[in-house]
Amino acid sequence: MEEQMIKVTPIPTGTAELKFAQQCGADGRSALQRKLDIFLDKRWVGPWPILCWLIEHPEGRFIVDTGDTARTSVPGYLPRWNPFFTKEVHIKVAPHEEIGARLHDMQIDPRRDISGVILTHLHHDHTGGLDHFPHTPIIVPRACWNAYSGFRGMMMGCLPQRWPIWLKPQLIEINGPREGSFASSYPITQDKRIFLVPTPGHAIGHASVVVRTEGLTYFLAGDATYTLDNLRQEKVDGVTYDSGVSLATLKAIKQFALLEPTVILPTHDPSSESRLASREIYRDEQLLQAGDFLQRAQTPV
Repeated sequence: MEEQMIKVTPIPTGTAELKFAQQCGADGRSALQRKLDIFLDKRWVGPWPILCWLIEHPEGRFIVDTGDTARTSVPGYLPRWNPFFTKEVHIKVAPHEEIGARLHDMQIDPRRDISGVILTHLHHDHTGGLDHFPHTPIIVPRACWNAYSGFRGMMMGCLPQRWPIWLKPQLIEINGPREGSFASSYPITQDKRIFLVPTPGHAIGHASVVVRTEGLTYFLAGDATYTLDNLRQEKVDGVTYDSGVSLATLKAIKQFALLEPTVILPTHDPSSESRLASREIYRDEQLLQAGDFLQRAQTPV
């Protein structure tokens, strides 16, 4: 398969400002303590992008996550009874920044030109654009759906009460063959060039989407990590339900990227778009430095 037949394109859909303690929790703090830290923190980061991804593949076009909606600006859309929505995160999306409008700008009709929408998880800044895909299969990890499609989702940033009434996603189990450092996977395409791997921690059932082309792999990490720097330093976020699970996920992503040339693309990383454009592969600086030292030591003087 020729590399040019598979293409990954970022689609920015507004911005998010969040507390520093959300994107990077303090070491040694429990999941509950990390959430309390978010409310107490006075430091803000951002605005950061809310990115969706278009994958063009011989078997069709696929969208990864749907961004948020301009309706977050409408009073009452974000429930006041949960202060996290209105006090701890600032989402700004103009109507023309919603994913439907973005796709139309690209001469793509979301009603008929998309083969599938893949959700890494169900937080509202990843599901807010679902309304634009009423005729498209929606693919969701079953574990994530089971955890957040009810009251727990209302409490944990997923807004199931705002999902389209027609939403009946294709629930999948990530129980396919091992891929690199991940014990299981789920193929999206028949050629298995697009597949999901489990990356829980930020959310129960969180998954990342891997796109494997000739000589280069793209790792669409969702919110498994907020930034590449956080991944490199193994900094767990403040949203995690289990910091140990999150840390194991970060280690697995890093190990995967060391097994094959990989461009890592988190949803909110301000550098994701430029990293994709330059095809910048992940490198572990400590391992590189160790390798350089060994190479110098073995080089005859």
